[in-house]
Amino acid sequence: MNLISLPDNRLFQRFIIGVILFNALILGLMTVQDLPPNLVTLLTDLDDACLVIFCFEITVKLMGQHLRFFRDGWNVFDFLVVGVALVPGSGSLSVLRALRVFRLMRLVNSIPSMRRVMIGMFAAIPGTASVAGVLLVMLYVSAIMAINFFGETDPENFGDLGVTFFTLFQFLTMEGWPDVARPVMEKMPYSWMFFIPFILLTTFTTLNLLFGIIVDSMEQAKEEEVRDAMAEQGMEASNESEEMRLVLIEQEIRTIREKISALTSRMDGVS
Repeated sequence: MNLISLPDNRLFQRFIIGVILFNALILGLMTVQDLPPNLVTLLTDLDDACLVIFCFEITVKLMGQHLRFFRDGWNVFDFLVVGVALVPGSGSLSVLRALRVFRLMRLVNSIPSMRRVMIGMFAAIPGTASVAGVLLVMLYVSAIMAINFFGETDPENFGDLGVTFFTLFQFLTMEGWPDVARPVMEKMPYSWMFFIPFILLTTFTTLNLLFGIIVDSMEQAKEEEVRDAMAEQGMEASNESEEMRLVLIEQEIRTIREKISALTSRMDGVS
């Protein structure tokens, strides 16, 4: 095995995953206050050693792929998060050193199942943006209504637009919303006619629609990954939908049954 093919080696990939996890442990320990100076020095040296390994991996990939390296978004991400760690630790750019923790995000690229989740999340952005837009309109309309209804009764939670937005967002999270709603209902018994429809329309409808879009995008990402794997093996993947594939399978089964029935009838006639 030569140096160029090293990044594709399964053992080397597992080694890199181990280094990422080890680096995560080191960065966590470095946040502990009042560590002995000798331990701080050791942790810093180990962190630098991990960085050297990451730089070696990136260099080998660049040697093997050349400009093709930057056509892969994950490679660009790895290049950036490793490059940030090379920024000097002093001066005006020292704040960028805090971004070295993003090296741990390389774990997403190293584990296929985690990478699939991220691809699904990115693929869901257009759909989620539409749902988020609808949700924002609903929040804005509801906030204005809430100010008009409850602004004088409960100015602490519905006094102005910003505060009301925060209160309604608390309703979305389902965290402590009865503590806000019950005092208002004591003074305005029919206020439940606003709170309950708002929760039903936002939390139980819009947010569930958002989750559905994300799940569907993850399924599509998984299917695309399977198609790529089949293409690498020289197998042609079908572009038909799942429902259409089931219909085609049923048609083929029906055709096979008809041929078997005809063959059986012919054999009975011969006998």
